[in-house]
Amino acid sequence: MQQKALGLALQAAAKRRPALLALLTATSVWLLANQAEAWAGGGHLGLNLDDGNIHIGGDLLFPLVDVSPNVRLSIWPSLAYVFIDGGHDVVLFGADFPFEFRIANSILAPFVGPGLGLAVQHEAALKLNVIGGTFIDVGDRVRLFAELALRFVRHTYVDLLFGVLIEL
Repeated sequence: MQQKALGLALQAAAKRRPALLALLTATSVWLLANQAEAWAGGGHLGLNLDDGNIHIGGDLLFPLVDVSPNVRLSIWPSLAYVFIDGGHDVVLFGADFPFEFRIANSILAPFVGPGLGLAVQHEAALKLNVIGGTFIDVGDRVRLFAELALRFVRHTYVDLLFGVLIEL
């Protein structure tokens, strides 16, 4: 079922948004080829605060540039599967751009940023995101995160996410 949903999502995106797919592919290739710093991968659990739906997802985090000595801009691609109680499940594709505020001698690093993506249920719909939260350094190459995400797609949704990223 999940593979079918993912296949339908990719087909819908390819039919409706070929320029977006080309841009995401080119960006991914550029990031992988020009990655000067370590990147991270991991996953998250989320709860939609509007309807109580749970979702699980996978995350990658690629540092792009240090905007200042204490602020880093990254790209955060993600894929999530939302379990809709009594309805059709949703697949979310996203690319967020968090500005991370590094605090000297602290395990906390707050972040905020915009994002965009696709929400696929019966058809693909463009979504805009606004995210905010904090990273928590818990050990060698391991960071936890807590995030509040506002998603603007047909309606406004609010999600609370908790996850882990491991530097690769």
